[in-house]
Amino acid sequence: MEQYQAKFNELSLADKLIAVAGVLMLIPISFLPWWHWSLAGFSASKSAWGPPGDIWSILAVLVSLAMALAVILPKFANLALPNLGTVTWDQAFGGGSAALVVLMLLKAWRILAAPAGGFGWGFFLAIIAAAAIAYGGFLKFQEGGGMKR
Repeated sequence: MEQYQAKFNELSLADKLIAVAGVLMLIPISFLPWWHWSLAGFSASKSAWGPPGDIWSILAVLVSLAMALAVILPKFANLALPNLGTVTWDQAFGGGSAALVVLMLLKAWRILAAPAGGFGWGFFLAIIAAAAIAYGGFLKFQEGGGMKR
């Protein structure tokens, strides 16, 4: 256990943000209510895996998980990330961060466009996790020199 803690402590702030928030986005947050409806004693809620706009939240969770695995696997499982050709991994993290922000905005738009109901408390936790991942990805993008080669 101490070896994993030592490896975690070696991670940069960007890596820690992406790894922790990415795992949280998948496991507890994606199963909490992102959409909630209540009327006259009846209520319903849906997690990230359900409507409205389920495709956007599912993609957001998958992007979060992919970014987290790209940070965790090389450090903890000693796996090398594949070569992306002309794109660096830092640029890929920057692109993943941008994609995550867009996907969360699309999910918010679909919730707002629903004929009834509104945001569930799980969505707000997901926004916090997505912001942490996006910031971590932005930091990694900057660490790699941005678009410079």
